[in-house]
Amino acid sequence: MGSAAQSPYQGLAPIYDYVMAHVGYGEWAAYIHALFARFDPAATRVVDLACGTGNVSFALHRLGYEVTGVDRSEAMLEVAREKATNTGVEFVQQDLRQLGALGPFDAATCLYDSVNYLLAPADIDATLRGTQAIVQPGGLFVFDICTERNSLRYFRNMRDSGQGPGFSYERHSTYDPDRRLQRNHFRIRRDESDVAFEETHVQRIYPVAAVADRVETSAWELLALFDGFTFDEGTEESDRVHFVLRAPLAEK
Repeated sequence: MGSAAQSPYQGLAPIYDYVMAHVGYGEWAAYIHALFARFDPAATRVVDLACGTGNVSFALHRLGYEVTGVDRSEAMLEVAREKATNTGVEFVQQDLRQLGALGPFDAATCLYDSVNYLLAPADIDATLRGTQAIVQPGGLFVFDICTERNSLRYFRNMRDSGQGPGFSYERHSTYDPDRRLQRNHFRIRRDESDVAFEETHVQRIYPVAAVADRVETSAWELLALFDGFTFDEGTEESDRVHFVLRAPLAEK
């Protein structure tokens, strides 16, 4: 059997929902809803950045929000749009670091450690600037990161595999603590093909304080750091930390 390299999500997108079937997207949306209720209960218009195939976007819509999903991968958005019929959820192709004319929105989300895919601090800075430009003054930005504790516990040398209708896949995750890089390598084979497609996804596992520093140097106000899906303080001992930011108020 041969193999062929391809860009991230090119081969994964059509099977992504099968691979990630274990994720409780409704629980994610319920937690975001609880954060909005605590910090900005009037928020109704939400942009879901790095939305992937739209699972959280749809879950937020079912909770009553007007949602626009944004992602860099057109392959992922193709799947999202196929599922979006008669939902009212719109999907737009843009890079987090180069957000164009959108909104304005009451709030923005960037979930499931998507910020970890921003491999340089300058990329985080660009995302913070771009998101501020599309969120109204006083609006919220909620995102999360995975910590090194999470990578060391679950992804230092993790292998799994699975299959679905017409395909099978293997995944090998590794973590390099010296470079703080986590790699997730997928090998995907379609039943009718003799070629296995391979793609690698890379995340940088930032210290929580380093990301907080990027926020502090931006115009955003850091309201809270929460331990995964709770209202407890998030730290390096958390597996996941949720950041809650407020956009600056307009000058009078």
